[in-house]
Amino acid sequence: MDNIITDSKYELLREQVHEFIQDHCIIRAEPGRYMEGKLEGSRYTWAFYLRNGLYRTDFMSAITQMWMKRVAEEIGHFDFQLSGLETAATPMIVGMPIYAQAFGIKLSGFSIRKEQKKYAMKNWLEGGATEQPVMLLDDLSNSGNSLRKAYDILEWHSMETFTTAFTLVNKINHNVHKSNRDKDFMLPDNIKIMSLFNLDDFDLVGNVELH
Repeated sequence: MDNIITDSKYELLREQVHEFIQDHCIIRAEPGRYMEGKLEGSRYTWAFYLRNGLYRTDFMSAITQMWMKRVAEEIGHFDFQLSGLETAATPMIVGMPIYAQAFGIKLSGFSIRKEQKKYAMKNWLEGGATEQPVMLLDDLSNSGNSLRKAYDILEWHSMETFTTAFTLVNKINHNVHKSNRDKDFMLPDNIKIMSLFNLDDFDLVGNVELH
């Protein structure tokens, strides 16, 4: 892990990614207007659309380098494989191993289908899974049930879920979520969320209004 980036490079990349997300990956409703929310009867004043970044090579390179530094310092090894629920996790499952390889880190990954394939193999998993524990990936945590669904499907397949999951943004505010800042409300308590950003980084607060 000699090729892990320096603290100063991490901060530079974080600033660049933060700026890109702020300018291109947060969709805001016009003043006085709302967007339809995920839950019935809910409405949003803003929403993340991180796929505007995840399909860019420079964005993927930056988040991979930051992720590798965090893993090296907080976990100390890369003895796991990557997976997550389609489609938000898909570019991360493909892109992160490619960029990590340039730093001498070999990773494999596979994707998890939202619905079981209805013909031929009728599979839930796409790609070559190994026997290693599975680090779950997603663009957002504390945003819905996609991490939990991926976790449950791995359980059905008797596959071990790694005790750290990774997301770009954890949708929490520090002054609200004081005791569970590194958790996802749908995942078991033993799984820690490693994220690059939270809502405070973008001066956002939870924006779901139920009616």
